[in-house]
Amino acid sequence: MKRLVSILIAAMLVFCVGGCQNTQNRTDIPSDDADTQTAAVHKIGVAVYDVMDDEVITFRDYLTGYIKKCFPEVEFCYSYTIRSAEDEMRFLEEAYAQGVEGILSFITYDLEEEVAYCESKGMYYLMASGTVSEETYEAVADNPYFLGVVGPGNEIEYRAGADMAEYFIKEMEGDSYILFTGGASIGNEMHRVRSVGALDVFVRYFGDLEQSTEELAVTEVPVKLTMGEANLTIFPGYTTREDVAQSAEEELRSTDYDFALSMFSMYSMVDIFRQEGIRQGVIDCYSMTNKDLFADKTLFYVAGKYSSIIGPSFAAMYNAITGYAEEFRENGRAFQMTQGYWISKNKVEYDEQYALATGIYVNAYNYEDLGSVMKVYDETANFERLKELTEAWSREDALARRAE
Repeated sequence: MKRLVSILIAAMLVFCVGGCQNTQNRTDIPSDDADTQTAAVHKIGVAVYDVMDDEVITFRDYLTGYIKKCFPEVEFCYSYTIRSAEDEMRFLEEAYAQGVEGILSFITYDLEEEVAYCESKGMYYLMASGTVSEETYEAVADNPYFLGVVGPGNEIEYRAGADMAEYFIKEMEGDSYILFTGGASIGNEMHRVRSVGALDVFVRYFGDLEQSTEELAVTEVPVKLTMGEANLTIFPGYTTREDVAQSAEEELRSTDYDFALSMFSMYSMVDIFRQEGIRQGVIDCYSMTNKDLFADKTLFYVAGKYSSIIGPSFAAMYNAITGYAEEFRENGRAFQMTQGYWISKNKVEYDEQYALATGIYVNAYNYEDLGSVMKVYDETANFERLKELTEAWSREDALARRAE
């Protein structure tokens, strides 16, 4: 199925998804005309790093399979692959040409330039699930077309990397580690902070690593370290890129690694992990792929986002494009709202949380949740209620909402 989708969209910079998707009956959506085809009147652009990445796929399934079902007046226009600032700017230009009113972004290379372009075209821009530095945020916080940032933030990102490293060092038997830092060396703040968190734990357990953890986190070339009887390789780059994947494969086959700690999804390396008996931990998402990897004992730890966690970001964008942007700012500035990760350390934990993360009939953020913070659907909706709902992201919060 993934291959079919890639064939259909490979030649397009922007593809838009409209019409009603997934018409199974549900109890948490409008029932009077839920299956009626409705012409889209609002287009929202979705900027992603790779439309075939599992996290992106889970988000897309929620937007096009659930949100589109609940709010059929909305059409989502996706980028294909964004791997540079130039790619993102081209997508923004194409999105504007398609009539897009706002951008839900999951990747940024130059936020100030991207927001400036959107302002010039009257499009809103929201970091829908991610982390940016405080300096980057401050550069655009007063721009009325920048809605804000929803995501873990540096403290949670740091903890995610640190907790995963501590789990493998303290709870698992083995002494050879490879740490995949992803885009840390080319400006991906999420990957950088996660990597620093993990490396600080290695310092705590094994002592000085010869360079500062800040320097090691952004290395542009692989670094090999010996820590007494243990060893650690820090490996930068995205394994979705052919040259990085080839180099990573050579490294994994040439060295006897016990563990791979990944700051991002590495599905292209799964077969090698299996063949070499390397046990993986990853900061990623609640996907079917990860479910399968837990089952075959390739994956042993996930700190992940779940598909509907982006629901409140959609609600915030919907408020803006329907004329209520000013009412959903924080003291007149772009908001910063915190959402974190669910964590699973075994198959049972993962399966339980996956069911809530991807449920058809029960969803962590459902139609009623989102409608309650969208001004068009509830005239009493306000910023405080949106913030409260957005930051009630934990599994316990979701279960409490569904028990109502």
